[in-house]
Amino acid sequence: MLTMNVRRAVIVLAVVAILLLVGGYLALELGALETGGEPVDGGPDSDADPDPTALFASAFVHAEDLENVHGERTTELDIEDGPDRETTRTQRVEIVERPYVEYRSEVLDSDESDRIGDIYVSNASVSWWYDPDANTASYYPVDDPFDDEAVRTDRAEHAEHKQDLYDLEYLRTETVADRDAHVLSVEAKNETVAEGLSVLVGDTEFVYALETVDPDDKLVVDEQRLWIDAEYEYPLKEQVVVRDENEADDDDRYLYVMSEQFETVTFNDPSIDGETFAFDPPENTTVTDLSE
Repeated sequence: MLTMNVRRAVIVLAVVAILLLVGGYLALELGALETGGEPVDGGPDSDADPDPTALFASAFVHAEDLENVHGERTTELDIEDGPDRETTRTQRVEIVERPYVEYRSEVLDSDESDRIGDIYVSNASVSWWYDPDANTASYYPVDDPFDDEAVRTDRAEHAEHKQDLYDLEYLRTETVADRDAHVLSVEAKNETVAEGLSVLVGDTEFVYALETVDPDDKLVVDEQRLWIDAEYEYPLKEQVVVRDENEADDDDRYLYVMSEQFETVTFNDPSIDGETFAFDPPENTTVTDLSE
């Protein structure tokens, strides 16, 4: 039987794995968020510091000349439930994306071995989920294909709404996946916003409801940081520190650190085309139409 903290880790990581978004990281000090990147020239004192609001928006809408993204991204979840008690769950995924409606991922490695090889493919007309171990595939077709420009506009509007909920601070420039990245601190303005997990990295925003961890927990986001590619304005990493407010004694409190990070990344790869975002189930696969 899984212990409570391992069970929580599996539940949360399962939600992260649906996706996408940030990991591959650092030792945790209780109550502290480590930067985990190599500092490069630039920082809060520079005259050329980017606007924090614009950086936040770029987590949703990226540079105009960004055509596609290809890389390997690691998700890591660390749980501390007291002194000398820590659980870690990791997963490595290959990502290919053409913003804003085409996306493909394949799980390369995972602590949950039954996830290895899982494939997710999405385009303007259909989304596919493939489980090679079970030899099953599910798909969800849409009646009206998504329009890339319409999705971009919706994301821009969503970013404008979300940024009013946070205090944003530009910190410095660091290196992530051999790329210069601007580091942005994101702090909720009130407790209502803080009580939940919002991951911005990649092509989707993922909100982790409290009940996905444990219905008895009161989770509060302590700190959240984004690392945005300096050239293409694309999120390369995110880190979120969350504490469980249920226990009065700090030694009994759970502390969660969720991270997602590109380990390698290439932008505007000319070999990526529409076939990358098509999926044909292997022969003898059990296929389910989720729209029926």
